[in-house]
Amino acid sequence: MSHSTAQSIPRRHPASLAIWMTSSVAVFVLLGSLALVMAFERHFEREERRAFEALARANAGFLERTRLPHSDQMASQLGEIIGARVFFSNPATGQVVGKAGDTVDDAVLRMAFNGKVHVTPDGAWMVGVLGNDGTRVIFLRMAANRVRAMDRADTWLALGVFWLLSLALGGWLARRVTRPLRILAESLPLVGTEGKLPELPVTRSDEIGQLARTLTRTHHSLRDERERRRVAERHALLGRMATSLAHEVRNPVSAIRLHAQLLEHAEPEEAEISRRLIESEAVRIEGLVAQWMNYAKPAPPVLAQLDMVEAVKRALCLIEPQARHAGVRIDEAAGPQAVPVVIRADRHRVQQVLGNLLLNAVQAMPGGGSVTVRVHDDGPNVAVIVEDEGAGFSAAAHARLGEPFYSEKEGGMGLGLAVAKDICEAHGGRLVVENRHGGGARVRAEFAKTAPACSDNNLDGPNLP
Repeated sequence: MSHSTAQSIPRRHPASLAIWMTSSVAVFVLLGSLALVMAFERHFEREERRAFEALARANAGFLERTRLPHSDQMASQLGEIIGARVFFSNPATGQVVGKAGDTVDDAVLRMAFNGKVHVTPDGAWMVGVLGNDGTRVIFLRMAANRVRAMDRADTWLALGVFWLLSLALGGWLARRVTRPLRILAESLPLVGTEGKLPELPVTRSDEIGQLARTLTRTHHSLRDERERRRVAERHALLGRMATSLAHEVRNPVSAIRLHAQLLEHAEPEEAEISRRLIESEAVRIEGLVAQWMNYAKPAPPVLAQLDMVEAVKRALCLIEPQARHAGVRIDEAAGPQAVPVVIRADRHRVQQVLGNLLLNAVQAMPGGGSVTVRVHDDGPNVAVIVEDEGAGFSAAAHARLGEPFYSEKEGGMGLGLAVAKDICEAHGGRLVVENRHGGGARVRAEFAKTAPACSDNNLDGPNLP
């Protein structure tokens, strides 16, 4: 799977969902329990009011049916029985009779006598019942006796225990949801890769289990598809490399066959030229095979003292027959008296770099031209600069420098610059390519005079996928 830089998204703590779920449950339980307590208080109050109204109407009816006297003694005895203060009022005379010493406020006498509870100015409950003869019976009771659950310590204790249990339940539920979600989120980058997925909750029967099973199936499907694609790409790559290698070998083989036939009837001077060309083409084939073998299964590097001037001269000697056959003239800036430039490197691989660069330069000028080779001592580094008069590098070739098996030459293997780039970098240097202003290409292969110790393994090069 590809990993691209996402837009700036605020990152949340991994446990934020669990905290949010737990706190939501806790707040809901807290507010819900308080609302229930208040609702129960209202319910209890309404029930108590209805009970008081029923009690007042029943006693007023009993008094009227039995025609008991509306005396202060009756008011006192009835009040003690029902737990309220009782008064008898006669609107005709304006007389109010109650327990000795008890009085009733005028505001109470002005309230409706309809058998319903009314709240007096001092907070008491009053129920007034109007008799058939016009007399009124007043029942007064303080509202302080109603149930107030929030005023009780045991209520708060019960609520506290209930809230703690609800908080624990919310945390357990949140963990049950967020933990598998976190595992699924951690598994997403591994889907379709060679990595092993963590243990997913595939046994769950809910939506999370369904998601885990779908993710597992997708992982196996993508991994199988990746493997099939890798096999197909490997086969295609091997076919391309075999075709390229065959094309590269065909030309020197044809040249060897031709000059071998010419040797039978050639003059001594021409025979010498043919023998040198045969030797050069054989070395070229050997180099192609070695390049293929080193890329497919690299051998351990062998670091030793190497004179770059001598290495360049040897590479020029090997390429000279091919250059002459192609009508290419090679100018060596470093003459016979050039001062040696010694580095510590793998001789075989450095010669491979030089041979690849010179061969590319010669092949870039099928109609002939000039190639210039210079050795430049740059203090800690040594550079070999190869310039030609060919068409130069295209934009695509410059952008894909060092990409294996990419070549704009028909039938080319596309390994020359890729291998050269890897070897230069493994020797603490680099490969720089550019087009010259007057036409042609310039390639600069740099090597550190002392290869880094960590580069020994890098010299092995890439393995065939």
